[in-house]
Amino acid sequence: MGDKLNLAESFIKYKDITLIITETVITEEYEKLDDFFQQRQLILDDIHKINYSKEQLKKLYLQYEIERLEKILTTEMKVRKVDLLNKLKQNEKRQAGMAGYNNISAKAVFLSKEI
Repeated sequence: MGDKLNLAESFIKYKDITLIITETVITEEYEKLDDFFQQRQLILDDIHKINYSKEQLKKLYLQYEIERLEKILTTEMKVRKVDLLNKLKQNEKRQAGMAGYNNISAKAVFLSKEI
């Protein structure tokens, strides 16, 4: 019975930390993610140490909607990844444009001095 209780507690912790990670991704506080993912990995390690049957595991997996939470997290991470890549591309275009403008300005000054 003790293992069953520990397993349920571990699933609750896993669910909670997954919700925290999802919220952290949504609020774009990426610097906190490493710590949260490490905490989640520790919970998974604890789950693997517990003696349980596949039926118990599946029951808790469904009960705490772990699959749904994982899908939400994965979707949010993909959306944020695409957003970040787009921002990086826009920034690169701006920098290239500014570099081109600076080259034109430098050439114009150089040409006016030669004439």
